[in-house]
Amino acid sequence: MAIGWMTALKIIPWADVLESAPHIVKAAKRLFSATKADASAFAESSAESSAESSISTASSSFASLDKRVRLLEARLVELNDEQKSSTELIKSLAEQNALVVEAIEVFRVRIKLLLTVCIALIGVLASLVFWLVMK
Repeated sequence: MAIGWMTALKIIPWADVLESAPHIVKAAKRLFSATKADASAFAESSAESSAESSISTASSSFASLDKRVRLLEARLVELNDEQKSSTELIKSLAEQNALVVEAIEVFRVRIKLLLTVCIALIGVLASLVFWLVMK
């Protein structure tokens, strides 16, 4: 059974969502910064290990091992890039979530105001009708 939009909006604890939104954005930014730092550290260690591995390729038994290490390093760089793009996506989504929460809060206030105005208009119309009937 589908829940109506108004029911869904009433069920959501908006105070908690509004309170948590800035924390989510800060956490996403920290995650993005940490991923950037890890990527630069990995790039430095990868350059050092490639220099060391070129020395050890003198032996044929180490050649296959070196090949496997290079493949693993390439895969690790690929995974690191994927993690970086995922982190950027999470940061972007957290910022968009914060904007959506702010917009919903504005809409909630406007709906309350509109509902109050409608109720006041109904009261005015009812009193006009009553006044016209009694006249």
